[in-house]
Amino acid sequence: MIDRVLIALVLLSVGVAVWQLITRRQLAHAHTASGRDPLLAAVPQGTPIIVYFSSPTCAPCKYQQTPTLDALQGELGDHLHIVRVDATAEPEAAARWGVFSVPTLFVLDSEGKPKHVYNGVVSRAVLKQQLVFA
Repeated sequence: MIDRVLIALVLLSVGVAVWQLITRRQLAHAHTASGRDPLLAAVPQGTPIIVYFSSPTCAPCKYQQTPTLDALQGELGDHLHIVRVDATAEPEAAARWGVFSVPTLFVLDSEGKPKHVYNGVVSRAVLKQQLVFA
């Protein structure tokens, strides 16, 4: 019995470590890309940014994440800029940012530096909290 618990703890620890490495790698890609990326060329300075990678065939993107972002944009207005990227139409952009699944969101502060990355659906409350500190 104890050996099974130890194996489960080891597997859980390895999973957490891999997730942290992937997240750090994605943030490093985003940091490199955000300084000179053409996706951000039209973004006004001094505004927090969400870079949102999705695809037309992604059900969570269409039914969960996009409505959440639309509501957040409606609430914050000009105090937020959302860059929407179709990862299937722009695979080079997805590769530059280190995206390997959709939906993926990057939260950039008002200086354009990436602070957070989310793989999968993220709630409006979490995004709003991250943008306050961005």
